[in-house]
Amino acid sequence: MSKQQVVTCKECGKRRVKALTTNPITSKQRRSTIKICQDCHSKTIDYKFFSSSFGQWLRRAFQRQCTNSIPSDTNELRALLHLWKFYRQACGFKSDGQEVTKTYDYHLCHIDPIKGEGELVGKLTYSNLMIAPAKLNREHSNLPFPFTSKQSVLKGENITDSNFKDICRERYNLPLLAAEFCLIPQKKGGALTEFTSSGVNISTTLSKELKRLGYPVTQTITNHPPQTIERLANGVYDTFFKVGGTLAFKELAQHGTQCDNSMIEYDFTLPHERVKMAKEAKKLLEKEIAAF
Repeated sequence: MSKQQVVTCKECGKRRVKALTTNPITSKQRRSTIKICQDCHSKTIDYKFFSSSFGQWLRRAFQRQCTNSIPSDTNELRALLHLWKFYRQACGFKSDGQEVTKTYDYHLCHIDPIKGEGELVGKLTYSNLMIAPAKLNREHSNLPFPFTSKQSVLKGENITDSNFKDICRERYNLPLLAAEFCLIPQKKGGALTEFTSSGVNISTTLSKELKRLGYPVTQTITNHPPQTIERLANGVYDTFFKVGGTLAFKELAQHGTQCDNSMIEYDFTLPHERVKMAKEAKKLLEKEIAAF
């Protein structure tokens, strides 16, 4: 039996045995590769989640909601995380080394408004959010959705900085989500690098979102001048929020052009699965090279 290595914990400074860690995806256990004891490891196990870009966004989003209107379990939060990533990809971002700006100005908009009638609160869930132009979101604000979508609940306990982490730890498997989505802490300080991501244009985003929400979309708005495409897409979005999804879908069909299905479908492959596939492809390539 191997002897457990006693180290000086880098967090608390005490001489203790290295933490025994569990891979949240495979459930395999091993001693930590860093000099940290079990007590400190348990305290910081969800650090990657809360310090990531998504964790910071979620904290701000939850503070506008209540305990009744947030995702109820890990599966619902996983779906929300997927949608948040689609939203970020749709926006696209560019940096000139001084500041970061969006390529496309989208918001994650509530379908049932966050502040409904009386004590109703629109849920912060995958099925009650839509990636849509920020201008429309500001215009519609708390406009009630035209049909009962059952995406609102009675107001519950407020969520604040003091109870946010405890609520998340109680409801969700944070280490699992951090591992699945390869979440990493945000870098603090330091100079910005220059970068550009193209984002997704408004007509494609519109078709993707209607399809995600359950409408049998096979078209996107093309074959028009760019300004006309944007105007028509904005009109369909406006119809969705004011009149409902069925009429918005019909309006899209009037203006749309048949497109490749892959163009308007989201890829739900988890980031950790992409990493695994990339490693396997690299190993296969190395074997093929070695065979020559």
